[in-house]
Amino acid sequence: MLMPVASAFRTSHSLATVVVVALLCSCSTSFMQQVHAVESPYETVEICGHVEQLTFNGTLTNQSVQWQTNLGPRIPGSNASEAFRNSVEENLTQWNVSNHEYTVDNLTFTNIEATLSPQDADGETPRVVLVAHYDTRNVAERDSDENRTDEPIVGANDGASGAAALLELARIIPSMNLGYEVKLLWTDAEDQHYSPHRFFGAEAWAGHQSQLDINRTDAYIVLDMIGDADLQLTHVWPGNNELWSTITPLAQALGMVENQTDCNGQAGIKIFDMNTSIGVYDDHIAALDIGIPAIDLIDIRYGPNATPFGGYWHTHEDTPDKVSAESLETVGRMVELGLRSGAWLRTNVTQNENLEPEDLQENSSNETSKEMNTETTVTHPLLATLALSSIGILALLVAFLVWNTRKDF
Repeated sequence: MLMPVASAFRTSHSLATVVVVALLCSCSTSFMQQVHAVESPYETVEICGHVEQLTFNGTLTNQSVQWQTNLGPRIPGSNASEAFRNSVEENLTQWNVSNHEYTVDNLTFTNIEATLSPQDADGETPRVVLVAHYDTRNVAERDSDENRTDEPIVGANDGASGAAALLELARIIPSMNLGYEVKLLWTDAEDQHYSPHRFFGAEAWAGHQSQLDINRTDAYIVLDMIGDADLQLTHVWPGNNELWSTITPLAQALGMVENQTDCNGQAGIKIFDMNTSIGVYDDHIAALDIGIPAIDLIDIRYGPNATPFGGYWHTHEDTPDKVSAESLETVGRMVELGLRSGAWLRTNVTQNENLEPEDLQENSSNETSKEMNTETTVTHPLLATLALSSIGILALLVAFLVWNTRKDF
């Protein structure tokens, strides 16, 4: 996982600096205002009626985190990795479970797929794909003990938390009797120390999707590092903005949005903040690149007062005692609510149906590039209006700087 670094701007004119700051501050509120409308091709669905049905169990999920870490580091090809796969296959008896082995750049790894389809499903049945990596880091390059930086980690949060959430969802989804297909994808080799970084499992899965599979995938949602006791979820880019628009209503319904009331009329607390956007490369990128709506639910600040991608991340301190059953349940219930309410089903899927695979790849790459250059504006529906306003402000600013420069001379 990588996070782009924003650049800074500096001017030598003190008065001009004041004007620049004032202008930026005057328009920053507009950029940061959050609009909660669900964007097409998704539509607003009834949510609160499903809240009482939620059964996702954070305690059971946390027990799975403990079980996974007891296996040891789950690096590709290890006995611990095989034990995890065997357990999935043995316990998900109501699902169609399959393992898919690949070898890329001399690395052999295995994805796990579990599929549950309605009885009347056919090749065009809509599907939602939920994703988590089950491998753990093969080195602890950020550990404070330099003698242990080459050792693999047990990955309680970065690895086990998302994998455990998918296992708990696998337990409860069959009883929902959903009218669409759900695929659970545990990717392997997401967190191996390669340069440049590769998301081997997600890339392999994406590379084997047919055009029909791409067209019928309404949502691809990654769960990664979701167990921190101080849970802080934000908007993540690159990501599909329309799919992101469905998350805020779900979070608000469960009291995860500050100053917004939940379904019981209680004020929410700050757990999910759509107004903050952070750049993250993760297992969602490969799906985005082939035209699938994909987002990443991840908390990149792991530990008390941790900085982004700091704290216990990629250290030997990433242990089960740092993982919270409450946080796991919070995220799991939000995902369960999205499934039960049908929040992630698209109302029309015509945008990419007539594109050839190579055209779709080019279109997706262009969209990703565009999103990467609009970090603070990707979620705002009034972007065009704000852009026009910004042009006007910029023109005034340029005129002022020219005048100020001439005055100095």
